[in-house]
Amino acid sequence: MPKPLIFDATPLIYLTKASLTTTLEILPEEKLATSAVFNEVVQEGKKKKAPEAMLLQNLFRCQAIKVQDPSNKEYLEYVKEIAAGNEMQPLHEAEAEVLSLAKELKGVAVADDQIARLVARLLGIELHGTAYILGKIYLTGKVEMETLIEKIKQMRESGWYLSAEDYLRIVEYLKSI
Repeated sequence: MPKPLIFDATPLIYLTKASLTTTLEILPEEKLATSAVFNEVVQEGKKKKAPEAMLLQNLFRCQAIKVQDPSNKEYLEYVKEIAAGNEMQPLHEAEAEVLSLAKELKGVAVADDQIARLVARLLGIELHGTAYILGKIYLTGKVEMETLIEKIKQMRESGWYLSAEDYLRIVEYLKSI
């Protein structure tokens, strides 16, 4: 059985801005987000009148993405302490929850945040970024390479931070799978 994907806010927002939510739905893995992620992308998004908030709300409503919180609150606090204790910036609540839930479910955290990546590495939590999901989408056969590269450009234009070097790395990664 495939490992569940536990999403942080950034991948959800930018995949939605690039109109990739329908392909996200067909990925075979269970897709989860925590309450803090839901609040950030839907509740706060609606307050800011972010157009992707309503689309994401529909994904949650039809349970294409389910909300689940980590049950081990002590471990959640430990995750936050690891970031602070290693002279890193503190993790946001949502990122800490995503990492904790990924550990608990033996799943894959999906986040682009550098601090979350460092903490995941320290704690042995599998974490991949948005590019990983783009690869999974490509492997469904529902989106052609050229279209997917155009979607990446749209994501960048809509605010997804991606250096030119990272952009080239993602394109190379997609072409290698």
